[in-house]
Amino acid sequence: MIRLLLGSTAVVVAGGAVAATGATIEASRSVLSPPVAEGTAGVIVDDAPGHAAVVHVPPGVAILAVSSGTVVPGASRITLHGTGDDAGLDVDYLDLPGAPAATTVQRGDTLTTAGGSAVAITIRAVLDGRALDTAALLRHALDSGSAAAAGGWTRPVDGAFVSQPFGCTSYAMEPVDRACPSGHTHTGIDLAVAAGTPVHAALDGVAHVVVSATGYGLHVVLDHGDGLTTLYGHLESVSVRDGDEVAAGDVIGLVGSTGNSTGPHLHFEVRRDGIPEDPALDVALP
Repeated sequence: MIRLLLGSTAVVVAGGAVAATGATIEASRSVLSPPVAEGTAGVIVDDAPGHAAVVHVPPGVAILAVSSGTVVPGASRITLHGTGDDAGLDVDYLDLPGAPAATTVQRGDTLTTAGGSAVAITIRAVLDGRALDTAALLRHALDSGSAAAAGGWTRPVDGAFVSQPFGCTSYAMEPVDRACPSGHTHTGIDLAVAAGTPVHAALDGVAHVVVSATGYGLHVVLDHGDGLTTLYGHLESVSVRDGDEVAAGDVIGLVGSTGNSTGPHLHFEVRRDGIPEDPALDVALP
């Protein structure tokens, strides 16, 4: 695996935890491999405190190494201390149902196997000393094998192309981020598509409608609970009211070009505890 770190790394302190953002998150889409074999049914990945993940594994399923490294045993956990291409990446496994037999592992190697009952293991990943959003990365790794493991995300708009990706950008109108070489970062992803195209809720949530002549323009923020929100910007019109409960896939508005926009597109954001992350970690885009 080739892991590129683009520019510097922004660090945000939220709830006492240090989370990698900006360039590191943008570059970390392929940091972790699937924790079980792709296509395994019944696997659920939940968010946990401290940017960790709880992976619910059915009985008899092999639990795999999500990175390559040296196995360092602890009192109630093991750590995969990254080596080779994974140098700088440390992954903690808590509550494993058994200890790995090997002292070094490669991505995809079996660490242990769930016994006769389902298990819930906690996985936490740290890259160059900074916590990664482990659950989002594991869901992304599992996405090609199991739509259920991806957490039930729905693509917010169809038929679009990415006109501006997440991360450091040369556009001076974007938010200031001194960690980026350009001094600015794009906190979402722009999906260019014809005006009037339906915009769908990516997940179940509660709608908050915001009317503005600048910035995101007319936009909707969906609160999904547990600190997770999504934002849908530059809308032409909305089809929800403030406080409405919506389901994943519901139409919440139409693509437009309101606010600070150079043409019809959907600005789509994902934030956890207020920290923006690359939406492509959670849902297939475009």
